[in-house]
Amino acid sequence: MRTKIKRKSQKQKTRNAKKISKNRIGTLRKGLLAKYGYEHVTSLSVVQRHTAINKAIRAYGALSVSRKLNAVYVYNRKTNPSAARIFKADRDYVLAKLH
Repeated sequence: MRTKIKRKSQKQKTRNAKKISKNRIGTLRKGLLAKYGYEHVTSLSVVQRHTAINKAIRAYGALSVSRKLNAVYVYNRKTNPSAARIFKADRDYVLAKLH
C-alpha cells in the first residue's frame, strides 16, 4: 500500500507581498447620468444637481444611481478631491432618499 506524500507548492510566497483584492469597481459608462443633466458638477448648483439626480433615480432607481455616484467618487478622491466631495455629497443625498 502506498502512502501519500504531501509536497509543498512550487510557488514561493514573499513575506511582504501585497494582497490584491479581486473586488473591483470596473469601468464606467460615459453619459449615463449626463443625459439627465448631471455633468460638469463643479459648476452646477446644489438644486440643479439634485433635480438631475431625481430624474436619473426615476430612470435607473436609487440604488443604481448611488452605486454610479460612489464609483465616480472613488475614482476621483485622490486625483480631484474637490469634485470627489461633491460626488460623495450627492451619493449621500441619494442614500437618504432611499431610506
